[in-house]
Amino acid sequence: MEECSRRYGDCFSLRIGPESSWVLVSDPESIQKVFTGNPDHLRAGEAGAIMRPVVGNESVLLLDGPPHLRQRKLLLPPFHGERMQRYGDVMREVTEREISTWPSGEPLAVWPRMQAITLEVIIRAVFGVNDAERVEHVASRIRPMLEITSDPRGFYIAELLGPERAVRLASLGLSGVPQAVARVHEAIDKEVAERRREANLDERDDILSMLMQARDEDGAPLSNEQLRNELLTVLVAGHETSASALAWTLERVIRHPDVLARLQEEVDANEDAHDYVDAVVKETLRLRPVLPLVVRRLTEPLELHGYELPAGTTVGPCIYLAHRRPDVYPDPHQFRPERFLESPAGTYTWIPFGGGVRRCVGASFALFEIRTVLQTLIARLHLEPADPSPERILRRSIFFSPSRGGRLVAHRRPVAAGRAPATVAAT
Repeated sequence: MEECSRRYGDCFSLRIGPESSWVLVSDPESIQKVFTGNPDHLRAGEAGAIMRPVVGNESVLLLDGPPHLRQRKLLLPPFHGERMQRYGDVMREVTEREISTWPSGEPLAVWPRMQAITLEVIIRAVFGVNDAERVEHVASRIRPMLEITSDPRGFYIAELLGPERAVRLASLGLSGVPQAVARVHEAIDKEVAERRREANLDERDDILSMLMQARDEDGAPLSNEQLRNELLTVLVAGHETSASALAWTLERVIRHPDVLARLQEEVDANEDAHDYVDAVVKETLRLRPVLPLVVRRLTEPLELHGYELPAGTTVGPCIYLAHRRPDVYPDPHQFRPERFLESPAGTYTWIPFGGGVRRCVGASFALFEIRTVLQTLIARLHLEPADPSPERILRRSIFFSPSRGGRLVAHRRPVAAGRAPATVAAT
């Protein structure tokens, strides 16, 4: 992407496996045009069909038009505002229990540790499962599926085959996808059935319970299949992305002692304002976005960057390149969180969660989780790099993660009297 950007500028085409060429854009004007264009003419669901064997036909990721807007309206409320604040205690508790098992003074890779945290947060905050034995039972059903979806080898094969043939191959069961997904279906269906038997559903604050009570404009609820598909979507899209974002945040912070020192100072102050924590997370997602781009499939011609793109073209606002524009971010390769204290993130220049009506439904939840886990870690541990050299970007399926798993060395910090991890305001 960087080589093409140097040679051809802000708009260029790439051949992706057997598919027709993709057109990638990275200038704010083109990105805005894609994100604010008619969603009937810029179909994200159609472009993401390769995910269908895992998330199902009714996932908000794969729907377009009115069905997508209906699902999105039902999904948004549980992931925003005061409801999220209730999950902060769960996130801190899970994080503290996890780091209590870390060896002090010995190198460890944090990426799998962050996966363990984000999976348990999903099971408890999203599924509403709190009993330790049931948490582990549900997790044991989910882990094999997540191992498959994060394995880059399967995705490379899918790219070589193309979406249609890859979906057909997955449905045959040779890849192990149907079997792994079926076990997750069983776990989800069991939780939904038990939840429906509860008389106090309206008193629960987990996301599954709220989704079960959600109604559209016609008073219709989500069906069991839709509930299952959306929970699968949260698992696939929310678990790996948050774990990788956390691993990247730690990998970046430990290599910048001035940033780490300022983070510790803010966390130790235990005040309500956490501007620097937020800036650190935003700067990490700028330089190390978990996804390199988002895609739309054109159903009508579109003029973009001086070119007339025909129907059928796949257009990709490129997150990776948009975040490295020197005209937007001076010294773009420098890790400098202060830039987000000096000016706010732009709608079409900071796009780690996409944009427009397809912006990630769980973006606020993810940012809240990353900030909460980061604060808890910084409050309890002193961190330093295990290796002198920065970690490269490694592709795992469609996600970018640290090449060595975010290796670091952790030492316990003495807990001062009255000091506790500060709370994070939900947005």
